[in-house]
Amino acid sequence: MTAASTSTETPTTARGASSAARTPRAPSTGLFLGRLVAGALLLVHGVPKLLAPQQATGTAASLGVPAPDLAGWLVILGEVGLGSLLLLGLLTRVAGALLLVQMAGVWLLVHAPGGLLVEGQVNGENALLLGTAGLVLLFTGAGRFSLDGVLRRGPARRG
Repeated sequence: MTAASTSTETPTTARGASSAARTPRAPSTGLFLGRLVAGALLLVHGVPKLLAPQQATGTAASLGVPAPDLAGWLVILGEVGLGSLLLLGLLTRVAGALLLVQMAGVWLLVHAPGGLLVEGQVNGENALLLGTAGLVLLFTGAGRFSLDGVLRRGPARRG
C-alpha cells in the first residue's frame, strides 16, 4: 500500500481548505442574485416612504393598523435598512430574520383580513415572497459574494 492510498486527504483538503470552509460559487451566485432583487424591491418601496413619511403613517392609519405612526416608521426603517443590508450582504441572517418578522406583520395586519387574491385591491403576494426570502436568508446566510462572506474569510483570503 502506498502513502497516497492511505491518505485521508481529499482533493479539497489537499489544497489547504476543507470543503466545509468553502462556500460553492453556484449557490452563492443564486444567493447574491436573490439578495439583490429582495434588497432592491425593499428600497423601491421604502425610499419614497422615507421621503414622504406622512403618507406611510397615513396609509397605516387608514388601514386600521394599531399605532400607525410607529408602524409606519417601522415599515420605512425596515424597508430602507433591511434593503440596504441585503444589497451589501451584511448581517444577512439577522436581516433575514427581521425581514421575515416585518413581512409577517404586514401580511397579518394588512393583507390577511382581505384574503390573498382580491381583485382590484392590494394583495399580499409581495409580503409573502419577501418574507420567504427572509426565511431563506436566515437559514443560508448571504453566501460567498457578500460583505458577510468577506468578513468570514478574513484578511488572508479576500480574493
